[in-house]
Amino acid sequence: MNEKLLEYFNEIEKHHWWWEGRRQILRQTIVKKKNLKILDIGCGTGETLTFLADFLPKAELYGVDSSPTAIKYAKKRGHKNILKVDAKKIPFKDDTFDYILLLDVIEHIKDDTAILVEAKRVLKKSGKIIITTPAMQFIWSEHDSAQGHFRRYVRRRIRKIAHESKLSVKRISYFNFFLSPAIIGIRLLSRFKPFKKYGQYNSKLNFDIAKKSFVNSLLKLIFVSEIKLMQFVNYPFGISIFAILKKEN
Repeated sequence: MNEKLLEYFNEIEKHHWWWEGRRQILRQTIVKKKNLKILDIGCGTGETLTFLADFLPKAELYGVDSSPTAIKYAKKRGHKNILKVDAKKIPFKDDTFDYILLLDVIEHIKDDTAILVEAKRVLKKSGKIIITTPAMQFIWSEHDSAQGHFRRYVRRRIRKIAHESKLSVKRISYFNFFLSPAIIGIRLLSRFKPFKKYGQYNSKLNFDIAKKSFVNSLLKLIFVSEIKLMQFVNYPFGISIFAILKKEN
């Protein structure tokens, strides 16, 4: 991921509607209990760890990332257990963590099965891996290329790499469903030269929305409401996929 993108993320993650929806996924997925150990693989700027430190004040939190810029931002946020490592070679013992987060990470890894195999190794028995990742290859755009994505996903591929990694799929759903018609339209439109700018990762439609309080608040209300409903329904399509994988042995 390029440094300019990390700079954008560092500025807006705390307020942007999309990240608030992703935090809601963690609120309703992680079961609070004593002595939790959580690893955020691809921790980026560390904002997710900051949220988890407030949400789970007694949990032991760790973050790893391959980007020195990301590590710098995460440490500036006060996080101590941050390491610059290759996600396929995590420097922790087997059976260490209760939860492992792969939040919009596997699409950046060429060998996505390998990262799950390594995550499984450091996961405790009955531990869970929480995944979010972009969905629907047909809306691929410059937005994906500039962020260093190798692919977008469908549920079938998540099940495939889980099977190859000997992990069981406990839950899988598309999300960003309510807003998907508009986003799909914009991504497809960006393939035409006059509208190309709308498919770029730094389009004002992506990140500058966080600076427009009314629009950002409205999108946040829609997105978080959708995530809350996801406790009861699986969406048939959406811009992203959410999955919980479990280590059975």
